[in-house]
Amino acid sequence: MFEVKNLHVSIGETRKLRDINLNVKPGELHVIMGPNGSGKTTLAMALIGHPRYKIDTGKIILNGEDITGIPMHERTRKGLFLSFQHPVEIDSLRYLTFLLEALKKNGKSPDVEWIKRVFEKMGLSEEFLQRNVNSGFSGGEKKRAELAQMLLLSPKYAILDEPDTGVDVDSMKFIAGAINESLSRGTGIILITHYARILNEIGKGFHVHILAGGEIKAEGGPELAEKVEKQGFGE
Repeated sequence: MFEVKNLHVSIGETRKLRDINLNVKPGELHVIMGPNGSGKTTLAMALIGHPRYKIDTGKIILNGEDITGIPMHERTRKGLFLSFQHPVEIDSLRYLTFLLEALKKNGKSPDVEWIKRVFEKMGLSEEFLQRNVNSGFSGGEKKRAELAQMLLLSPKYAILDEPDTGVDVDSMKFIAGAINESLSRGTGIILITHYARILNEIGKGFHVHILAGGEIKAEGGPELAEKVEKQGFGE
């Protein structure tokens, strides 16, 4: 289980999150929804261990182990994955080289043909693997490549920060397909999003948490996401 217990997070002197509690089991999907500035990306960065985000109190527990104080790279090796809201471009590093190293460091077989097949599954040709990381990729291609990483690494738990923002309909279907496949493999997923539209491509058994003003204000099932889609976050 991936547990977040009474988490309070600050950036500098400003408290950004208060009393966040989550319990994500293997193969479960938990959806975090909320307006701009509600703390969604802060939550993602705090969970992965970005040093800018200070955990004032609370714990992050991965399969019984307290990982609150360990650095980002150790969290990823223990099975935690983050898909960034704005994937960065890395000059002078081929995507294929990057993926082969990531697989080796996470104890996976560095199989080039397997990487090609996964990229093809995400609608990305072999040519993308020869480019520098995300260089010349469209917004949707960057997001699909991030989700290809998730499929390759098969993490225990994944945090997806707005993978559906700024993507077209075709990319949305690829992204939803990757989420469904990862869930079926037993990966627990925290999906951060503004909109319910991606949830229409995913199975109905998910949990919804509404984050506003740095606090979880409401929790429920798919019906809560549908209410937000119709009424917004102000109701």
